[in-house]
Amino acid sequence: MDPRGMNLWEEEDNGYSPIAEYFRDKVVLLTGATGFIGKIYVEKLIRCGASELILIIREKRGVPPAERMTRIFDSVPVMKSFQRNFNNCRDRVKVVRGDMSEDGLGLDPADVEYIRQRVQITLHVAADVRFDETLFKAIQMNVKGTWEMLNLCASGCPRLEMFVYVSTAYANCLQGTVYEQFYEPPMDPMVLLNLVNKMDAVEQDHFEALTQMILGPWPNTYTYAKALAESLVKRFYERIPVMIIRPPIVVATFNEPVQGWVDNLYGMNGAIVGIGCGVLRVIQTGPDDMKNDVMPADFVVNGTLAAIKYTVDRNALEAPSTDPDRVAIYHVTSSVDNPLTNARFRSMVETIGGDHAPLNSLWIGTCINLQSWLLVRLLTIVFHVIPGIFIDAGLKYYGKKTSLMKIYRKVARFTGFINYFATHEFIFVNDKMHRVLKTMTPGDREKFHCDIRTVTWEDVFNVYVPGLKLYMRHEGPETWIASRERFYRLKKIGLGLFYVMLAMVAYWILPSLLAEYVPAVYD
Repeated sequence: MDPRGMNLWEEEDNGYSPIAEYFRDKVVLLTGATGFIGKIYVEKLIRCGASELILIIREKRGVPPAERMTRIFDSVPVMKSFQRNFNNCRDRVKVVRGDMSEDGLGLDPADVEYIRQRVQITLHVAADVRFDETLFKAIQMNVKGTWEMLNLCASGCPRLEMFVYVSTAYANCLQGTVYEQFYEPPMDPMVLLNLVNKMDAVEQDHFEALTQMILGPWPNTYTYAKALAESLVKRFYERIPVMIIRPPIVVATFNEPVQGWVDNLYGMNGAIVGIGCGVLRVIQTGPDDMKNDVMPADFVVNGTLAAIKYTVDRNALEAPSTDPDRVAIYHVTSSVDNPLTNARFRSMVETIGGDHAPLNSLWIGTCINLQSWLLVRLLTIVFHVIPGIFIDAGLKYYGKKTSLMKIYRKVARFTGFINYFATHEFIFVNDKMHRVLKTMTPGDREKFHCDIRTVTWEDVFNVYVPGLKLYMRHEGPETWIASRERFYRLKKIGLGLFYVMLAMVAYWILPSLLAEYVPAVYD
C-alpha cells in the first residue's frame, strides 16, 4: 500500500484527531531538520500523513545534504520507530541544498520554483543555538536566515496557509514576565543586516570587538538575534499568514516517538550529565523557590502542530487584520502551569540521578547550589581546581594523559554561559496556548499530548535522566545495576571520609577548646 496520504494511526481505533487530519496530505517546508527538535518534527509530520516534506539542508564537512538526511534516517532512534511500519516513508521527503546564511538561501532556481508552487506550511526551525557564537555568525544564521525564508514565502506561494517561526521564550528575556505578544527589538534588524552583508574579514573582526557594546544587557548573541528575527516576522504579517512558537528549555522526549531521546548536552542536559559524572560540583543558582521553565521536546512539537491547526481555523473565520497584535504567538511553556523550582530540580537530580549514575563517574553526583558569586568562586577552587591539579599531576606521574583540568575549563565556560538563566526567574504567560488546548478533542490530546499540567516532573525526570544515560553516555540498561551499586558504594565512601574528618577535628580541636573554656565556666 502506498503510504502517501496515510498516517500511522489509521489502523488504531483511538479517537478521531482533527489535527492529524489537517496535516494529512499537506506539503510542509521545514528548516532545521538535522537538529534535535527538527528530527522530531520530521518524524511527527510523516506520522501525521503529510504527503511531502521539503527539507532545506546545507552541506556540512563535505557531506552532501541528501547524504546527511540518509544518515539520520539510518541511525537516529526517533526515525527508526516509524520506519518499522512503513519502509518507504523516506519517499515523502525531498531534500534541497540550501544555507540560511547565504543570499537567497543558496537555493537553486528550480528548487525555488518547486517550493513556491507546492508549499502549504512553512516551519522555520533552523537556528544557531550556541550561546558563545560570534555576533556576526548569529546574525547571519538566525536573522538573515529568517529574512530570506520570509521573502521566499512572500514571493508567490499561492498555496501557503501558514509561516511558522520557531523562536525561543528567552527572545524577550529582559522582560522577566513575558506575554504572547511582540516586543520592541534591541535595534532595527535591517540596519544590522545591511551592515553585516557588506563586511569583509577585517571589518568582521572590528565588529566582534564591539559585541558587548552592541548586546548591552542581552546575555548572549543567541537571544539577541532571536529578538531581531521576531521583529522581522512582524513586518510580514500583512503579506503572508505568520505565527510564532516560543519554547523554553527543551529536554528529552517524554513519550514519543521513543521515551527519553536526546542528542545534545546543551543547557540543562549538560548540567545533569556534569553533576551525574561528579564533575560539576558547584554552581550559582537562584533561590530554592525560583521557577524554571522546561518542556519535553515532543510536547513542543505537538504544541506547535496543535497551534498551527487552531490558527489556520481562526484565520478562516476572521477577516484579515491590520493589527500586528493579532499575530498568533504561542508560549509552549511550563512556568505558569507546572513550574519546576530549583529545590525540586535538585532533589530529583540527586535521587533519580543516583539510581541512574554514569558507570564511570568521577565521584558521586552531588552539586552545591549557591546564590553568592563569591562563594561559588571560592568553592570552585576547592572542588574543581585543586582536585583537577592533583589528579592531573598523579596521571602525569604515572605517564598517563592528563585531562581533568581541560574538562574543568570546559565546565567553567559552560557555567558561564548558563549563569544568566540559572540565576534569573522568567514567567512566560501562555493564555493563547490555553485556548489551543481547550479546542483539542480527546483524539487530539492523545495523539498530540502537549499539556504539561497532565504530568508530574517526577514522571518526566524518570524518563529524562535514564535517556541522558542511554543516548548521551551510551550506557544501556544492562549497565544500570552495576552503576547504581558503584554510586552507592562511592556515597558510603564519601560519608565515611566526612565522618573521619569530623573525628579528626574533634580529636585535635575539641580538647583544646574544652581545656580553655570549661575551667572558665566553673571559675
